[in-house]
Amino acid sequence: MDKFTASIQEVAKEYGLERLAGDLGMTYNCLSAQLNPNNGRPLSLSKYFQLIRFARDARLVQPLLDQMGMVAIQKGARDDDATLFDLVINHQVAAGTVAQTVRDALADNRISAQERKEIRKAVRAEIDALTSLEAELEEMAEPRLAKA
Repeated sequence: MDKFTASIQEVAKEYGLERLAGDLGMTYNCLSAQLNPNNGRPLSLSKYFQLIRFARDARLVQPLLDQMGMVAIQKGARDDDATLFDLVINHQVAAGTVAQTVRDALADNRISAQERKEIRKAVRAEIDALTSLEAELEEMAEPRLAKA
């Protein structure tokens, strides 16, 4: 199964299939069938966008971002009161969390599905911290002169 389909199924199950079916205006059986990757009639694009709206879960768009080599950050995630030093410290804390999460996961010489999720969450937090730091640096940079 591809990462895109897997992410839709994972989020839908966590959201609750019965609840999601009701929110999407579908029956439980119809939604279950459309989430089945072997079904010839998959979830429509319209229903996919509704799923994003209801679930508000970035995992639904992450495979697309990965394929495009892009990173998204939550609107308003940047702390306008944070100093550059605070942002550097946030990055360092997030990097340490990634290292500790990986170290803990490897304690038994294998990584479980839950540990993989925890590592991914820590990595995403580190990416967000670096993105906030980069945005602050860009904002602080001297204006560039326009070419004549």
